[in-house]
Amino acid sequence: MYLQNRFYHILDERQEANGESMFRIRFDASHPIFTGHFPGHPIVPGACLVQIAEELTARLTGRKGSFTQLRNLKFRQPVTPDQELTFAIQEKASSSFNFNLSTLNIPCASFTATYMCPDTDVQ
Repeated sequence: MYLQNRFYHILDERQEANGESMFRIRFDASHPIFTGHFPGHPIVPGACLVQIAEELTARLTGRKGSFTQLRNLKFRQPVTPDQELTFAIQEKASSSFNFNLSTLNIPCASFTATYMCPDTDVQ
């Protein structure tokens, strides 16, 4: 299930000189997921943050795939639906990416993921 344009929208996308890709996104605060996660104090589910990272990786690579491994996943601070979130993505190797998520330059989450595309990658 793709979340883009239903759960979140990309506000800005750019390439940094160091090869890092930056995406700034905004959530749809009226999305029904926030009524249950958590009533009166909505936060963005961690699983949704990982799904968004996977969708942004597909956008970067131009290839539909999925994460086959997550390493060192750390959620440092809750993300609320009224916050803009920045995804900094750095490709480490051909299928490995580092992710750093922040809001107002405050780290929210970080992890490394292996991204595989079934049409060409062999496991």
